[in-house]
Amino acid sequence: FWEPAHGLYADEATADWRLSGYRGQNANMHLCEALLAAFDATGEDRYLDRAQTLADHICIRQAALAQGLIWEHYRADWSVDWDYNRHDSSNIFRPWGFQPGHLTEWAKLLLLLNERRARADLIPLARHFFDIAMARAWDPVHGGLFYGFGPDGQVCDDHKYFWVQAESLAAAARLAVATGESAYWAHYDRLWAYAWTHFVDHEHGAWWRILRADNSKLSDEKSPAGKVDYHTMGACYDVLEVVR
Repeated sequence: FWEPAHGLYADEATADWRLSGYRGQNANMHLCEALLAAFDATGEDRYLDRAQTLADHICIRQAALAQGLIWEHYRADWSVDWDYNRHDSSNIFRPWGFQPGHLTEWAKLLLLLNERRARADLIPLARHFFDIAMARAWDPVHGGLFYGFGPDGQVCDDHKYFWVQAESLAAAARLAVATGESAYWAHYDRLWAYAWTHFVDHEHGAWWRILRADNSKLSDEKSPAGKVDYHTMGACYDVLEVVR
C-alpha cells in the first residue's frame, strides 16, 4: 500500500493487488498511530521516521490544499476530492466534510510525535487543529462536538459521536500539559462533563454510540463491531498518562 512517490499509503486493493483510485487521510492517520506504537515497542527509529512522514504529508502538505485543515478524501494523485460522498455526510467511514474528531485526533498524534522527537512546529500545529475543531463544531446550545462541517465552516452533520468526544478530551489533556495553558483544561473539563452526562451508560457501562443534536439517543447500540471501546479506553489511557 505504500506509495513512495506520494509518501503516503493507499487505502485498498483487489485480491491481486490492484489499487483503487480512492485515497484517504483516515488510513494514514491510523497508520501513524500504529507506527508510534511500533516505535514504543521496539525503539526502532524507522517506525518513528515513517510516522513523522505521514504526519508531515497529511497535516502540512495536504492541509495546505484544503484551507489549512485536514480533508478526508483524495484522488489517486492525492489532489483534493471535494465531491467524494458530498451527499453522505453521515457515512460511518468516509463522510463528506471536515471531521472535528479527526482534527483533534491528529492534534493528539502530533503531540505524541513531539514527545518522542521534539520539533518547534508540532505543538502550534496541534493547537491549530484543536482550536478550529472546538470553534466550529462545539454546540453552544446542547454541548458536545458535532460530527462534521463543510468548507464554508457550517455544520453539515449535527449528530454527536462518542469517539469524537473521546478523542477530543484526550487531545485537550495533552495540549494542557504541552502548553501549560489552563484553557485546555477548561476544554477537557467541559468535554468530560458533557460525555459523562450524555454518553456514558451509568447502569451497564460503556458509551452510547451516536446522539442527536439535542442529545437524545439515536439507538441503544454501544460498541459496534470495528469500534468496540477502542476510542474511549484509549482516551482514558492518554489522560492517565499525562496526569499520573
